[in-house]
Amino acid sequence: MRLTPAVKVILIINFVFYVLTYWITPAVALGGHTDWFLNFNALHPIGSNGFAIYQYLTYMFMHGGWWHLFFNMWSLMIFGNAVEQQVGTRRFVCYYLLCGVGSAAINQLCTFLGIIPPAQLVGASGAIYGVMAAAAFFFPNAQLFIIPIPFPIKLKYLVGFYTLVEMYMGITSVDGVAHFAHLGGIVVGIIILLYWKSADKKKSSRSNKHWTTSSAGNYNKGESAWDKLKNSMSGGRKPKMRVTNVREANHEDHAYNARKREESEEIDRILDKIRKNGYQNLTDKEKATLFDASKKMKN
Repeated sequence: MRLTPAVKVILIINFVFYVLTYWITPAVALGGHTDWFLNFNALHPIGSNGFAIYQYLTYMFMHGGWWHLFFNMWSLMIFGNAVEQQVGTRRFVCYYLLCGVGSAAINQLCTFLGIIPPAQLVGASGAIYGVMAAAAFFFPNAQLFIIPIPFPIKLKYLVGFYTLVEMYMGITSVDGVAHFAHLGGIVVGIIILLYWKSADKKKSSRSNKHWTTSSAGNYNKGESAWDKLKNSMSGGRKPKMRVTNVREANHEDHAYNARKREESEEIDRILDKIRKNGYQNLTDKEKATLFDASKKMKN
């Protein structure tokens, strides 16, 4: 499995924090095992002596044990790669961190309201549930095999089922698992996704006002009155090009080849930008260029 850039970095940070928590800091501590690194980075209840604002960020890189870390990182690799490729690396990092911080805030709110008892919070589960929600948002009909279920399940149904389970467990269970943090990651993720969808739709609507579509399907700037007048005078036909001599023909061939190379380099640059930042971050001109290139390939 080839990892996308942000997913790879998040995996490395989590494993480094795990090593620091359970291997290095206990070994160097005087008098044996100590939990100072865990206590320093875990999210403490608001109002307690150990609480600090930075813990809203650091807690999501801490884990309560190897299996806690393994299942979270495994889920990140499964769902995170697809989501990052869809939205781009910058948006994915922003989305992941906001889901983690938002899930912690919702969990703290539930503690403040007395719904759940106060406790330290560790783990990337809130952010991971947000990533799962994004995967279901973009690929609702993708099918997964979940052991021991013998048939594939669509992703939208799987995430919906997890949401109902977490809601039920959060209300009824006292197993020490932060179920409301999991729900918080889903809720915050959905809010972000709907906001992005609305913002992208408005941006696309504004850009389309400045472009018209020709009968051939290519995007062109609206014709000026002078262009319309010239077209009407010429009967709408483009003047034919005549080659007068070999030197002129060679010059035109050279210019044509140079222009094609420039177009190819521009397409490569745009595709690389999509891979890094996502299609939605292209400029209107870049989208039009990509659209024109695709039409030429079809023709």
